[in-house]
Amino acid sequence: MRPGRLLYLLRRELNRGPAGAWAYHVLRRRIWHWRNPQPDAPPADIPVHVVFGAEHVDLLAWMLASWTVQTGRNWHVILHDDGTAPADIAARLRTLGLQATLVSRSGADAHLAPVLAARPLCRAYRAQYPLGLKCFDIPVLETASRLIILDPDVLFFRQPTQVLEWVDRAQEESCWFNEDVAEASNVSAQEAQDTLGVQLWPRVNSGLCLLTRAAMDLDFCECAMRETSLRTGHFWRVEQTLFALAASRHARGGLLPVTYEVSLRRHARSDAISRHYVGAVRERFWAEGVRHLIHLPGLR
Repeated sequence: MRPGRLLYLLRRELNRGPAGAWAYHVLRRRIWHWRNPQPDAPPADIPVHVVFGAEHVDLLAWMLASWTVQTGRNWHVILHDDGTAPADIAARLRTLGLQATLVSRSGADAHLAPVLAARPLCRAYRAQYPLGLKCFDIPVLETASRLIILDPDVLFFRQPTQVLEWVDRAQEESCWFNEDVAEASNVSAQEAQDTLGVQLWPRVNSGLCLLTRAAMDLDFCECAMRETSLRTGHFWRVEQTLFALAASRHARGGLLPVTYEVSLRRHARSDAISRHYVGAVRERFWAEGVRHLIHLPGLR
């Protein structure tokens, strides 16, 4: 092992702390002994989409288990391979009692190629960054008018009442998102208004997204990529900014309550319904989140 790699691993363990290291090395794999308490219940009408890769497999399983238990419902989960996902992941999740389907990267590439042929900036972003699969593949490949997008690093601690109410309002055509820690859009509100005629919603975080598919107009996305400063900012903010611009243009919906937490704090809110463990606090997924879920129903 190279010295640099060893140093990185040592620093990561120190950053986790004793509780985090124990959760990561001992509790992490226990999720594969979890079983859905309601495996035979029919799935909800709204599908759940997740973009993930090999590094997210255990996070994905914990996220889906917490989501299934806290919602009290089954879901049809569509997994989007970022190019590194294990081919057997859907089968592994089905052994847990989850209804999962994997969309391979190669299959998605073939399907999206003609769709993005006339949208070169969208095509280039998707080819370079897996986050592009969230804003392009999901609305193109899905046929349902509404859907939920979850990142693998989200955990649920209580029933997400606002989400379930949105699911149950069959005619609801709004879009809802986590509220981010701070403004992370690559396009300012002024530029969005002046260039696109859009009143931009602030602090959109797409880790948890309730999406009306019609809001994601790919021609509008191409226009935003071409006409604004979207591509000049941090690449990991492009996808999130596209969601914010498209949903703001759709002009129905907004931000979920702060109890759907995105924060850089060490500890989650005492009343948190969920928490998106973004990169700066990713290790808290194990030290805090998984330890909080150690008595999750169905966990053996």
